[in-house]
Amino acid sequence: MSRASLGATALNVPVETWPDPPPGFEDPPPSESDDAEAQGEPPESKPLADLRRRSIDDPTELLRRGYLCRGGGLLICGQTGIGKSSFALQAAMLWAVGEACFGIEPTARHRSLLIQAENDDGDLAEMRDGVIAGLEMPRAQAQAALANITVACEDTRTGADFTRLTVAPLLEKHRPDLLWVDPSLAYLGGESGAQKDVGIFLRNLINPLLHAFQVGGILTHHTNKPPTGRDKPTWSAGDFAYAGTGSAEWANWARAVLVLRSIGSHDVFELRAGKRGARLGWFDEAGERSYTRHLAHGTKGICWREATPDELPQTGRPKEHSAGELLDLLPDAGLTASEWQKLAKTECGISEATFHRERRKLETAKRILKSRATLKWQPVIEQQPPRKQP
Repeated sequence: MSRASLGATALNVPVETWPDPPPGFEDPPPSESDDAEAQGEPPESKPLADLRRRSIDDPTELLRRGYLCRGGGLLICGQTGIGKSSFALQAAMLWAVGEACFGIEPTARHRSLLIQAENDDGDLAEMRDGVIAGLEMPRAQAQAALANITVACEDTRTGADFTRLTVAPLLEKHRPDLLWVDPSLAYLGGESGAQKDVGIFLRNLINPLLHAFQVGGILTHHTNKPPTGRDKPTWSAGDFAYAGTGSAEWANWARAVLVLRSIGSHDVFELRAGKRGARLGWFDEAGERSYTRHLAHGTKGICWREATPDELPQTGRPKEHSAGELLDLLPDAGLTASEWQKLAKTECGISEATFHRERRKLETAKRILKSRATLKWQPVIEQQPPRKQP
């Protein structure tokens, strides 16, 4: 079947049992007790001197500068509910028309097969329309993007059943460039923290399909619950490659890792290249290599956009506020605690917690008092000593 004759977008593609699976998928992965003959042939070996560097028109390259190639895997990690699925769909739609997604460049117009478990047809349609509206895609471009993307909802199979009865038949039917699995935990069929379970799923079940069909695999994956207090780690550089929940095997398997994470704001988030980020070619305004981009939710539907400079969080140590600064805001006539707190927030950016802490300091020092009649806090006016007569 030619690539041009493949079908257009379809929601809830029916899953069919693949009648003739590729080598290694007729039975479960071989155990350690099987003899060498049952394990199959060893991989091809070649002299190191014969290897050639990747050319600019390398047909195996899917994302520029070797960030993702056919047969390789990309892991996209993010907290639950942050918008990993909409991010994945937006990337698939842009790469379907050969456009970059937040600086991640495809080498051509890529066909995608998205297999997912957490969204129904209505959810997917809402995301699709949100991306089209948010990116202001012309009608012709939107139609071209949708023609290159096929989706299937699978929420009953895991492990070897998932790869043999769902993934393999759909790859054979649609022959995509990119296989999206959203989320990976829905299909693992084992313990996320067990290296054996994760390794079998990724290396013995997913990898052979990526190689057999020469596709790039993109898996979304959940992060751990946010750490708090003294247990909160100081993450830096390559630590983010291991942001996904469970075994380190998730990050070790992936050729590249992206992390979509909250930075304390409901509106602005960070996209961090946790592994092989230098290959993306990101640079900041000063021309320095960068591994992060700030993203925000769109305003025209479910989609993502680049955050504007005024939306970015302030860097550096937070400003410290004094009790005297709070007292200067209090007029002689006084204010209720609510009025005073709102004024402190508006005028000085003082948080509610800081306001109450500094207010208590002023009360203890007897520099303010609360009127029983008006329930307003008022400054204590210090009496000036009488001036001595000459």
